[in-house]
Amino acid sequence: MADEVLFTQEGQVGIITINKPRANQLSHGVFEGMRQILYKCEKDRDIRALVITGSGEKIFSAGADLSSGFGDFDAVDFLKRGQDLWNKVEDFPKPVVAALNGHALGGGCELALACHFRIMKKGARMGLTETNLGIMPGYGGTMRLQRYIGPAKALEYILLGVEIDAESALDFGLANYLAEEGKTLEDSLAFAARLAARPPLAVSAVLKTYSEGRSLSPEMLLKMEREKLAALFSSKDAMEGIGAFMEKRPPVFKGE
Repeated sequence: MADEVLFTQEGQVGIITINKPRANQLSHGVFEGMRQILYKCEKDRDIRALVITGSGEKIFSAGADLSSGFGDFDAVDFLKRGQDLWNKVEDFPKPVVAALNGHALGGGCELALACHFRIMKKGARMGLTETNLGIMPGYGGTMRLQRYIGPAKALEYILLGVEIDAESALDFGLANYLAEEGKTLEDSLAFAARLAARPPLAVSAVLKTYSEGRSLSPEMLLKMEREKLAALFSSKDAMEGIGAFMEKRPPVFKGE
């Protein structure tokens, strides 16, 4: 299990790598390894951003490892674990960048959609291709894809099992940036480092507002904004940021 998900750290950025040779398939071991790493990274104040990628240079993740079955779980419970984990990624209080070093298909695409940002290798493709196998997305893909490309196009692509190329993904807003061959992780780490340098409390507040705001009325969302901004005004980071602006110097944010 431990070898199926690797963790390293570069500065204030944690790097999670799915490490299942051939297609970086999603298995119980991958889910459990990622769950444990996410829990540790959430508590570690020295880590301010995450990058999730796959081993190799061809496939980010081709989705569920159907050959391994569901282990000790039935299908519904196994899928619930995946849904809960991807929800954890989406709701993570620190920025999460998907480094799409290769194709992201099926459950791998659903993981990429759950991340806050996506940097995609030129020539890579992403898509919810489950219907090509006579099944359907099960890790939140039907919910998340339409947020980016609209309900009609999302339904078309899901039903037809379409793979979206990198340039189209950029046009749709699925990808934030495209990377040259061999530079996907490098570019993702550079972007994550920029995010990690931002004020942690403000970043967490924005991420939570984005995540929870999707299910709130405009009035409740504005109320959440007011409350979170009011709380930030009393933080040391806010005092540091305002003081640095007045003194015309770079701020040093500590997450306090």
